Order: sequence, then C-alpha cells, then structure tokens
Amino acid sequence: MTDARPPQSPVPDDDVDQALALVLREIGAASFTLALHDALSMARRGDLRRLATCLEAMTPGRLAEVAAAARLLSAEAEQALVRRGS
Repeated sequence: MTDARPPQSPVPDDDVDQALALVLREIGAASFTLALHDALSMARRGDLRRLATCLEAMTPGRLAEVAAAARLLSAEAEQALVRRGS
C-alpha cells in the first residue's frame, strides 16, 4: 500500500511559532507601557508607597528601562519649559 495523503505544505508550526512570538512580544510591550503609566501616575500623585510596590515588582531590566525613560522624559520636559520661558 502507498500513502495516499497529499504532500503537506512547509511546516505550518513555523507560522504559528512566529505569530505566537509576535503576540508575546506585543504583550510584553503593552505590559511595559502599562507599568510605566502606572508608575508615572503614582509618582505624579505622590503615592510613594504604591510607587515603591510597583517598582519592586519589576525586573532589574525593566527598572533600568523605566529609569532611562524617566531621565529622558525629565530632560525633555525641562527643555520644553525653557523653550516656553517658564
């Protein structure tokens, strides 16, 4: 007996794996955005207890990203104030 099944296309799992990797990367980006938003909101309100809790939950890599983003935001906000003469 011969195998009467039609030939299969290239491994469909590759497409699924790529789509899953993309979805996971986008979830990670959204998670970072939400964490950054939460931290900024807590800092703006002066809620230091909740801010500390939020920051403690972050990985060292995430904390480094948040710190770098905060430095850049601070510097650019200061520059915008200078340009406006405030």
